[in-house]
Amino acid sequence: MAQKIGFIAPGVMGEPMAQRLRGAGYEVVAWARRAERAAELEAAGLRTGTLEEVAACPVIVSCLRDTAAVEELFLRNEAFSEHLAAELVIEHATIAPRVSRQVHAHLAERGIHYLDAAVSGGPAGAAEGSLVTMVGGSGEAMALARPYLEPTCGRIVHIGGPGSGVALKLVNQHLVVAHSVAAAEAAALIRDAGIEPEGALEALMGGWAGSRRLELQLVDSVRGEYGPDGADLDLFREILRLVGGAFEDAGIESALLPGVEETWDRAAAKHPRGRLASLASAYEAAPED
Repeated sequence: MAQKIGFIAPGVMGEPMAQRLRGAGYEVVAWARRAERAAELEAAGLRTGTLEEVAACPVIVSCLRDTAAVEELFLRNEAFSEHLAAELVIEHATIAPRVSRQVHAHLAERGIHYLDAAVSGGPAGAAEGSLVTMVGGSGEAMALARPYLEPTCGRIVHIGGPGSGVALKLVNQHLVVAHSVAAAEAAALIRDAGIEPEGALEALMGGWAGSRRLELQLVDSVRGEYGPDGADLDLFREILRLVGGAFEDAGIESALLPGVEETWDRAAAKHPRGRLASLASAYEAAPED
């Protein structure tokens, strides 16, 4: 019989991850908070179940939205706790490291292994199985989890103890947002100069200026193609808050983050569901009356 995996909150990132686990031969039972979302998952071929059924699975993979959702489910939800029988819990959400350590300690009291395994690579990486995961937790838990990480993650790096995976993910996210805003400003200059974005990208990617965010968003930014792709501006507001908290906790005054936040606010006011390419809209002149 195939190993049963309970999958919590398969959203934009989680649904393709759950599908890849199912494709790898695991029996996946998914839980969604809303009945409409559960129906969508069923239509996509995933079996859904109650939260109690998922809690009883021997392995749980979770992709919750934010810190508050992780706290509520793992630290305060009595029904979930009562039915929790897993040997291993893998949480892919990007959350506050402090809460990750709290969940680890709470589950360790019950003999349950917990890993914070934040991922990077976006919805496309989830669908391709090419995500990078930064894992925090014990070596024993890491060994148990590897077979459940390999179908979704092309690069698996054990960073250290509890909370270290999400701590490094916040460093990752700081670089992502900074590079995204830099690419948006580059797009604004290229558009103003009347330069074709494809040629500009080819040249810029050949030297020190090249970056993954430049590659992914420059042409769309110059062309004004801002439609949603699953990684929308509003979703990053919580990330910006967490990154700011990391700097504050470290006693480091970031020179970059305030400007990034200002750009994000201007662009998100225009395109809250826009892809990261829509950051370039922060540099567009307001239409004349």
